[in-house]
Amino acid sequence: MEFKEDFEELKPYYEAFWNCEVLDRIAVMVTAPKKKNLENQWGIPRFVATQPSEVIIDSFERYAKDVFFGGLAVPYFWPNFGPDVFSAFLGAELHYSEKSDITSWADWKNPVLSDYNNLELLTISDDNPVYKKYISILKLAVEKGKGRYLVGITDIHAGFDSLCVLRGGPDRGCMDLIEYPEDVKKAMKVLFKAWKKVYDDYWSIVKDAQKGSTTWISIWAPGKMFPVQNDLSCLVSPAFYREFFLEELLWEIEYLDYSIYHLDGVEALQHLDILLDIPKLNAIQWVSGAKFSKESIERWIPLYKRIQAKKKAIVVYPRIEEIDTVLENLRPEGLLIAAGCRNQEEAEAVLKKLGW
Repeated sequence: MEFKEDFEELKPYYEAFWNCEVLDRIAVMVTAPKKKNLENQWGIPRFVATQPSEVIIDSFERYAKDVFFGGLAVPYFWPNFGPDVFSAFLGAELHYSEKSDITSWADWKNPVLSDYNNLELLTISDDNPVYKKYISILKLAVEKGKGRYLVGITDIHAGFDSLCVLRGGPDRGCMDLIEYPEDVKKAMKVLFKAWKKVYDDYWSIVKDAQKGSTTWISIWAPGKMFPVQNDLSCLVSPAFYREFFLEELLWEIEYLDYSIYHLDGVEALQHLDILLDIPKLNAIQWVSGAKFSKESIERWIPLYKRIQAKKKAIVVYPRIEEIDTVLENLRPEGLLIAAGCRNQEEAEAVLKKLGW
């Protein structure tokens, strides 16, 4: 691979991670800018939504040339329209703000699904303008990136996250669990079919040009992989999670070859036991949320140990000075340390420390 010459040699380490194993050294991925004023517009949802495919991918290639990818860090492009893009594929209107470079959102005042009488609305049309642009970007990226970098799927917030958007907000979605429980269950089945179409289309585009898959989570897998999630599950009890969402989650995991659950926020920890009991789920990515962003990694060591005890792989995001804490407290099997560094020298020092 042009932007990652040792990629083939690293594949066994990725596979060991997914199998919750360790080879001769702990898995680590580090990135660092090679220069100041790094080009990174390619990942801004507003930029992706408004610029031609060629401009977006050219922006990514300039970025990739100016980044040091160390250890298991791999250069990959993915079309980032923001977290509500799956709902936009189903007809929701995306909005962007010049004040925020990291997100997009749908207007809850104009719900796509006003009631549950016509679930056929939850079908993705190939003529949907956002979907058409997404597919065109993927195809061009695969054409330009073959043998040079990986191409990943977009961020699919499906399931309950999408249902809440399409119904007009999480308050409405939560009330539906009480007022229209059977309709919600039917909608989840239809939304899974839409999720599967997005992945099927992605896979049909990339499978002959590259081995395996990747996405925003920055990890490569040798088959179909995705970080499954249910961010708005923080609003419901474990009993409701089991009744309404577990079945759809299991369909996603069964469809995939490799899966990692994006567990976002302390409010979602109430569902961890459910997740740890899913045999085919390979890994957990724990994200503590903004209000705990300044906390030491030491706070979460018991949580990571709990996950490791169930033989699930984990991705850990320590500060550079916290790496020793991770090494002293967590098992190497299935452990992946991810760190962003200020410069290449710092990144290389981290690699050396971990035997790379």
